[in-house]
Amino acid sequence: MSFFRNLTQKINQALKSPAPAVRFSAPPSNNFNVRPVEPAEEMIHKVKPVEIEGTRVGCDGGNGPLGHPMVYINLDGKEPQPCGYCGLRFVQKHGHHHHH
Repeated sequence: MSFFRNLTQKINQALKSPAPAVRFSAPPSNNFNVRPVEPAEEMIHKVKPVEIEGTRVGCDGGNGPLGHPMVYINLDGKEPQPCGYCGLRFVQKHGHHHHH
């Protein structure tokens, strides 16, 4: 029972004390700031589109279990087509257009 009496006394002392019960320290320095310097959208556009011979490509992120679900991307257009998960872009190689 003395534990609770001591605890109650400490709480009462803390409530009566003019000093703050919690002391705030200065924010940590930015030495370990892990935020990217530029947005991911800008970084992925610096990666050259992957040239594919066919009209369709499957992308799973390329990292096995660390990748993403398989998606298939249609490359019929001339513009690079991005993967909706990782943003990697694919384009059909010139001279390899499939004719129906």
